[in-house]
Amino acid sequence: MKINEKVVYGKCGQVLKLTSAADAAIVVEELNALEAETLEEIVFSGNTFGVEAAKAVAEALKNKSSLKIANLGDIFTGRLKDEIPLALDAFVDALVDKTQLQVIDLCDNAFGPAGAAPIRRLFIENRSITTLKLNNNGLGIEGGRLIATSLNDAAAANKNSNSAKTAVLPNIHTIIMGRNRLETVAAQHLSLLAFPVLPNLKELRMPQNGIRPEGIQVLLKALGQSCPLIEVLDLQDNTFTKPGSIALAAALPSWPNLTTLNVGDCLLGKAGSKVFLRAITPIAPKLESLIYTFNEMDLAGAQLIPAMLANKPQVRVLHLNGNVFDADNAVVDTIRAILERNGHGDALDELEDMEEPNSDSEDEEEEEEEEGENGVQEHQEKEDDVDALADALGGGLKV
Repeated sequence: MKINEKVVYGKCGQVLKLTSAADAAIVVEELNALEAETLEEIVFSGNTFGVEAAKAVAEALKNKSSLKIANLGDIFTGRLKDEIPLALDAFVDALVDKTQLQVIDLCDNAFGPAGAAPIRRLFIENRSITTLKLNNNGLGIEGGRLIATSLNDAAAANKNSNSAKTAVLPNIHTIIMGRNRLETVAAQHLSLLAFPVLPNLKELRMPQNGIRPEGIQVLLKALGQSCPLIEVLDLQDNTFTKPGSIALAAALPSWPNLTTLNVGDCLLGKAGSKVFLRAITPIAPKLESLIYTFNEMDLAGAQLIPAMLANKPQVRVLHLNGNVFDADNAVVDTIRAILERNGHGDALDELEDMEEPNSDSEDEEEEEEEEGENGVQEHQEKEDDVDALADALGGGLKV
């Protein structure tokens, strides 16, 4: 079909089971009927490809020189573990030399670390790619390591081929790697090998990866130091606690273009919430969306939100459900009033699952205040530990 003079070939969601080359004959025939220079997007998601079918379709794609978007999400349902890397390798053969390729979408393919190996070649050899979508692939720690080293190696190859002064991948602006069980170790590999070579990264989504505070610290430090153009950051459902909160507070000033921040279900805690809110209050004037659900923020933290909103008239999404203050408290009315005044009366979510506030002892209150006041100093003290980790990982990583 033709949309605004862009040719898109799609079989999205047709649940085709293409195992043999014969099964894929109709797809091959239709692709061959398209002029090589006109096809810009393929959409195969929601079908399933065996090795021989993938090879046949890939062969038909090899002369499609104008291909920009390859949607290969959810194309291996029901396939065996040893089939998937071979089928994926066939598609890589077809895509690796496409100089206009921008978007590669491999979401919802449970290929694990074995699938990361074939796409390693794509990342290293095709440096026109701007957007990597690798959500819900079961990469695990080893798969995350392979992706990180692939991007680092691609940057080195880019430097060598262009006689550049630094090893970077200037084209990549979007990475989506949620639900991959990356955990702390893979997050550290990405932080120390991948993010430093991505100076133009604008969107990073890594929710639900089981990353612990020590991984969050390294990740946020790397993004703060190397990725000043960040606009969208989604780390939902990883674990921050106080160390992660402090690392986030320290990194925030590095991202003046930040529009979307999702740190819901990240357990920043009472003290961590205060550190975060105080840090973001005078900055981030372009912020449009803040997801801050289920973070154990108490009333004292919530009372900092009106001041935070004062210089952020574009906030149109503010989710605070699941925190530890009364939804009927006056501060909620104040927050709603500010949002309504800014033309975003429906920005605040329904506060239906608020936790019951506990009566804190004086000792607990004093401890929280001390954590908030001394947090940045403690973060600075942790920098040496993070640098040591970077040196250790950098010297010990192998592809």
